[in-house]
Amino acid sequence: MKAKVLKNMLFGISVSITIGLFISLAFSYIYGLENYAPSAPRFTEMFKKPLNALLASIILWALMGILFSQSSMIFEKEKWSITRRTLTHFFVTFFGFTPLAVLCGWFPLKWEMFIFFTIIFLVVYMTMWLVSMISARNDIKKINNKLKKR
Repeated sequence: MKAKVLKNMLFGISVSITIGLFISLAFSYIYGLENYAPSAPRFTEMFKKPLNALLASIILWALMGILFSQSSMIFEKEKWSITRRTLTHFFVTFFGFTPLAVLCGWFPLKWEMFIFFTIIFLVVYMTMWLVSMISARNDIKKINNKLKKR
């Protein structure tokens, strides 16, 4: 079990750092910056050296990867209902991701921005959940069709 958790964690870290680098690079180009910015200006301005901002960003992206990779294991709890797994996963990811997003400088600590962030998180979460449910339903149909043919 420990090996699975570690493997899952390392996968999450590598994926999240890669995604973070690509997104920050894309935003650096989109905003026409002369120099690469690993995060929002209010975040990078907290550091004297750009390399320190990049290191802090990588650490935060890694923590996000750990959060999402480990929280995905909630869905492996076979004794729990899908509703319980989904709600637990939602709250773990929301309350784990929100402070990381604040630390990254993605939104300031203001109620209206927190509400906006929450709405975006809900929309993204529900979209991903819906796609996952449709995919699972299609997989079950395929399995059932194969069983019927036997």
